[in-house]
Amino acid sequence: MALIETAIQPVKEATGNPLFSAGDADFVLCRGPEKLKMLLDKLQPGTTTYYLSDGDFSMQDMVIELLKKYRPAEVYISTYSLRELAVRQLILAMERGDISSINMLLDYRAPVRTMQVYEMAKMNFASIYLISIHAKITVLKSVAGCVTIVGSQNWTVNPKIESGTVSLNEELADWYIKHFKKIMCDAKIFT
Repeated sequence: MALIETAIQPVKEATGNPLFSAGDADFVLCRGPEKLKMLLDKLQPGTTTYYLSDGDFSMQDMVIELLKKYRPAEVYISTYSLRELAVRQLILAMERGDISSINMLLDYRAPVRTMQVYEMAKMNFASIYLISIHAKITVLKSVAGCVTIVGSQNWTVNPKIESGTVSLNEELADWYIKHFKKIMCDAKIFT
């Protein structure tokens, strides 16, 4: 898999860790950046856009691109599965100042499946709560606007066809955030 610059210019194939940051340039691992760009270009305030990923981009690819416009953002994530590349991309976004906080709902079996990934997340994210969950929802809330993504994608690199919606409706984002906070009150904090 090639490392692709988000401006859709090929970058030399990386050896070792495919994720790095170089000053103002940032890069994202994405097999089909042109499809992701096409999706993001269609987004309009107050609307909802439906998509199929065709396995060409992952949730973290989409969010990192959206953060270029909607930053700094409070990020709310619910997911069944989380992998190291996604956690590292979120940490780099926090270091760049693109993310002010991350609040996460994870499936309660998370500590058993890939403990090292979840330990890394726990050390870097504001709050992680464990609950029986399969919903894949991500909300970005910033002064530039709100983005709500609801779909089938976990926070993993995934070559499978995935489906979802992206909404730039602030009321919908606030509705999900309200429910996230309510669920967090009843969930077990990941310690």
